[in-house]
Amino acid sequence: MEPLRPEDPAEIGGYPLVARVGAGGMGQVYLGLTGGGRHIALKVIREDFEGPQALARFRREVATVERVRSRFAAAMVGAGLDAPPYWLATEYVPGPTLRQAVAEHGPLPADTCLRLLGALAQGLLDIHGQGVQHRDLKPGNVILAPDGPRLIDFGIARGEGQTQITQTGAWNGTPGYVAPEVVREQEPVPASDVFSLAGTIAYAATGRPPFGGGRIEAIIHRTLDGEIDLDGADPRVAELVRRCAEKEPGSRIALAELVGETASPFALADDPVYRERVGVPPPVPASVADAASSGLVRPERFRTPATGGTGPRSRAAVIAAGAAIVVVVLGGAFAARSVFNDDAQGGGNAARSGGPQANGGPAAGGTADGGASAAPGGSPAGRSPGAGGRPPDKIFLKQPTADFSATEFSPGDSTCLPAVRPEDESLSGQLQVSAPRRPHSGETVDFSMRFKYERPSGYYVAAQLRPPGPHGSAGPGWMQSKPHLYPAAPSGVELTFPDDFVWDGSGAGTDPELRAGVWTIVWLHVHSNGDAVYIGCDGFTAA
Repeated sequence: MEPLRPEDPAEIGGYPLVARVGAGGMGQVYLGLTGGGRHIALKVIREDFEGPQALARFRREVATVERVRSRFAAAMVGAGLDAPPYWLATEYVPGPTLRQAVAEHGPLPADTCLRLLGALAQGLLDIHGQGVQHRDLKPGNVILAPDGPRLIDFGIARGEGQTQITQTGAWNGTPGYVAPEVVREQEPVPASDVFSLAGTIAYAATGRPPFGGGRIEAIIHRTLDGEIDLDGADPRVAELVRRCAEKEPGSRIALAELVGETASPFALADDPVYRERVGVPPPVPASVADAASSGLVRPERFRTPATGGTGPRSRAAVIAAGAAIVVVVLGGAFAARSVFNDDAQGGGNAARSGGPQANGGPAAGGTADGGASAAPGGSPAGRSPGAGGRPPDKIFLKQPTADFSATEFSPGDSTCLPAVRPEDESLSGQLQVSAPRRPHSGETVDFSMRFKYERPSGYYVAAQLRPPGPHGSAGPGWMQSKPHLYPAAPSGVELTFPDDFVWDGSGAGTDPELRAGVWTIVWLHVHSNGDAVYIGCDGFTAA
């Protein structure tokens, strides 16, 4: 939980805001209050993310969340889609994710796993009955709330009759949890969620990623042709998980049958191990006055206290929530692409599990570009300086060496040659990149970067795109994104061509095309003065 920044709005959709609680590639998530003092999570789409495809994806997310009715999913409160800032509000659900709980405390015992399996199966049965597929079930998208688990992140879910927003040759989901048919045919079916449920429970039972770690390609190969990792799991859990993880959708156990076979005389919320893992939710401000006295809302922005609350808490009590494991319902909904995230690795580092960063920064931070709405004075959101300050949009390359100018992506071995020495070899050694690995057709392409363990605070990243063709020392045709603040969210920095490269000074012009050939992506660390240095390299082939 972070204090509101000067550029943040005081309210969204009539709901007063009391804190920042999450961020990601598409926008910022705030903690807000209803008129009755109920806490809600308000996701606001970034102002520079309002391209037709991004808005279509966001509208589809709103439509999906609106139709879902289940005690195992967060309820929608409201949405604003008529004019920017576009927003979506759901109930705020405190508690650790399953990934966080296992990373901190270890695997769950067999009886708890079986009760969790039954509860999640019932949740999927509910949403499937309403014509919705989740499409990204994984440990990071399950919140262990005090009254039972919640399925979160419907950002890439799809209901019946909704158009798929995925480019040809790409698929949505998380490696290690996505079903084989999604990878092969790019068309999920309801049984695809059952396969993802298998991986989620396998992780809960073993503490390991269900199909191992390593490169995405290796994980996908094991998903398609290998066996799910259940070594050490209780035989009762292992047998049901294997029935969920059959390679062919028609061979998987039906959800209704799964619910019946995991029936328990008492609810998961009454399981003593579950209660221990959930813990006591950290305090949150009960009113705007409470937030102001805690330092989450600047005193000069204080208006009228929201209904509810029994008086201010101490600053330490509320800020302590930032160091605790609190997850917002939509906090993970921004990673709506097949980016290789923490769940594919299954690690237990505190910085990866939503706790304090490895460098001592807060677990929740700014958006990928630092904000989502206009500042009171009219300046764009995201200009509030982080550590070292926000750099200018136009960057200055500090490595115009021959190797830097000549490096380009080699699709044969997914490397860039010649090699370029990065600024920080330790940090660059954690770099994980995502881009289409098959020849990609279409007018747009999504790609991303993240660091495996660290979430550097105040760290800005830009991407340089090098289109097919010979490179000169001046880089003709090269184009650059604006600097984006590296978020605390697991997704890292996610960009789309051409949306993120059409701006004055990018070098892309007004209508860049994704022409055929091999494209090179150079990731850059941008310092506060605009100096940009090499982090790493990736690429893709446009058909």
